[in-house]
Amino acid sequence: MPSEKRARIRANQQKLKEAELARAKRRRMLRNGAIILIAAIVVFVGIYLLTKPTPKKSTTDKTTAGSKVASYLLPDGCPNPSATIPRKTHFKRYPPECLNPHDHYLAVVNTTAGTFDIKLEPNLGPKSANNFYVLSLYHFFNGTTFFRVIPGFVIQGGSPTNNDIGSPGYSFGDKNPPAGSYHIGTVAMANSGSPNTNGSQFFVVSGTAGEKELSNTYSVFGQVTKGLSVIAKINAGGSTANNGIPPKTTYKINTVTIEVTK
Repeated sequence: MPSEKRARIRANQQKLKEAELARAKRRRMLRNGAIILIAAIVVFVGIYLLTKPTPKKSTTDKTTAGSKVASYLLPDGCPNPSATIPRKTHFKRYPPECLNPHDHYLAVVNTTAGTFDIKLEPNLGPKSANNFYVLSLYHFFNGTTFFRVIPGFVIQGGSPTNNDIGSPGYSFGDKNPPAGSYHIGTVAMANSGSPNTNGSQFFVVSGTAGEKELSNTYSVFGQVTKGLSVIAKINAGGSTANNGIPPKTTYKINTVTIEVTK
């Protein structure tokens, strides 16, 4: 074979070898570049996840939470007597009107002195009766005491702080009863002596002094129909000093349960 031909063959083989080497180099570069790119992506994603800000609760979360809170409320905003209602001792405003004029309401008050029943009388004090009803459903009175007891006069309770300044967070006015409305067992709202200062505090007339000496500025909303002996027991533990605060024996309300009849 002529030397010139052999030289061309060797030259072509060398070119093929060089081309193959070049392709192999490019494959290595592409492979290394892909590895570097993937590594960079992994690092970037990791940094992003570590530094990602905590998202704020969405409107959906609030709605869900609101639905849970509202599960024990009726559409009119009144607590559902058939639901499990959490205890609540502070409110922003007077509650919605929740009493049905065609129903009858009895509050069963269980105390450490015994149990007595209050027949609510919305016809005498509509706002006061409604207020007592709603607060009772919220277990507002549970654990509170009869902090002022004046023998032969009144026993007073309904304060979340167990003194004469406790309040549910709002105040309201109601009808004043006609003269002669107070009898032993009559339940009425306590107030500061000024109009529109009803809150959660109430008293039960416990003796003849209460019947005769109370002015008609306290809204009547109920009457004890059973358990007057319990009222007498709490009355007997009272004090004539410092306007009955504190009594010699302090009795506590355990629960107030509402019974509704048609």
